[in-house]
Order: sequence, then C-alpha cells, then structure tokens
Amino acid sequence: MSRIVAIALNTSRESIRNKVLYSVMFFAALLIGIASAFGSVSIGDSIKFVKDFALTGLSLFGVTATVVLGVTMVHNELQRRTIYNVLSKPVSRAEFLVGKYLGLMATLLAMLLGMGTVVMIVVAALASKPDWSLVPAVLAMTTEIAILAAVAVFFSTVVVTPALAGLFTVATFIAGRSSGWLSHFQSDEFPVALQVVSAGLQYVLPQLDQLYVADRIVAGQAIPASLYAWAAAYAVCYVTVLLLGSLALFHRREFV
Repeated sequence: MSRIVAIALNTSRESIRNKVLYSVMFFAALLIGIASAFGSVSIGDSIKFVKDFALTGLSLFGVTATVVLGVTMVHNELQRRTIYNVLSKPVSRAEFLVGKYLGLMATLLAMLLGMGTVVMIVVAALASKPDWSLVPAVLAMTTEIAILAAVAVFFSTVVVTPALAGLFTVATFIAGRSSGWLSHFQSDEFPVALQVVSAGLQYVLPQLDQLYVADRIVAGQAIPASLYAWAAAYAVCYVTVLLLGSLALFHRREFV
C-alpha cells in the first residue's frame, strides 16, 4: 500500500508541474468576468446563466484535463525511461498502474474542488446566499471524471501513441454522453441485428448521460438521493472492471 501511495503522490506532483491547476485560475477569472458582465441583467437570469455556464465549463475543463493527463501518464514514463527504474524495484505492475490512477484522480479532484469553490463563491455573491445544490452537481461530476480517467488509462495501455489513446477516450466520452439514444434503436421497427448491436453498445459504453445532472439542477429539478448512490456504485464497478482490463494488458506489454 505504501508503494501505491508513493506512486500516487509522485503522479500528482507531476500533474501539478504540468500546469493543470492553472486551468482553475483561468476558469475563475473567466467566470468572474462573465458574472460581472451580466450583473446588469435581472438577478434570477444572471444566476441561472452563471450556474449553467459554470457547470458546463467545469465539465469541459474536467474532461479535457482527464484526457490530456490520463493518456500521457504511461507514455511519459516510457519517454523518460523512468518506468524501467520503477519496475526494477520491488513494485508490481498492478501497484504502478493503480498508483498512477489514484494520483491522476487526486489531481483531478483538487482541480474540481478549486473550480467548484469558485462557482459557489460567485453564485453566493450574486444571490446573497450560498446555493448548496451546486455541491451534488459537482459530486456527480466526479463520478463521470473517475470513469473517464479509467478509460484514458485503459487506452494508454492498449495503444502506443497518446494521440490515438486520446482520440479513443474522447470518442468514448461522446458515445457515453449519447448512450441514451441507443435505446431508440431497440424497438421492433428496426432490424434485429441493429437492436442487438445497440443493446450491446448500451451495455458496454459508460452511461455518462445518466451521471451528468448539472443541467437538471440548473433547471430546478429535484434529483433523488438514490441516483447519487447509483452513480457512485456504478462508477466504482466500471472503474474496477476497466482497471482490471488495463492491468491484464499492462502485464502483457513488453518494455524494450
């Protein structure tokens, strides 16, 4: 366990040196500027706009950082040849991969926490009171980020180039956000083959459309607690399966 923690901490430090957290500063400045620009609008419209923009931006920044950092982790270790030093020590490949994933998640969670805090402050300043509905929106977003990070790690162990791994990860994200549409092809009006394929894809692809609830929260819809419980359980299961698959492929990979 101590070796996993050490790898996770080192990965987090490397990610911070990669200037990921500068996105928090940029996001904060942009959000405050937009909030000020729309200060002349009626308070209700201004708050709704800022919340909508902020949560959308939070998701976009989170996904971008996840893809960029996730698909380059193993590649950077190979480029610097540090992976040979790490694996030559009493560190298993499982410990290395899990440590890298946990370090990545620590960085992403810190980034989400920073940006989420900025959103809370700006909205509270506009409404003259804190909006606690933003907290579960950000928490639900972390489950999506956790799954996408595992997807990025998985593809980084499958393909050699980060660009290709990034392309596959982005494609998975887009397909996951659109997975709800697959149910439309499972009615009897479509060919059986298409029904089977769509059902299989809906089962395999991450159901990210179910995890993103920010738009419903901005619209004022009540989100049941059971959905958050399901999202957490689903993320844990999906991440576990992906990491096990990544580990199986990582064990078979030769480093020369």
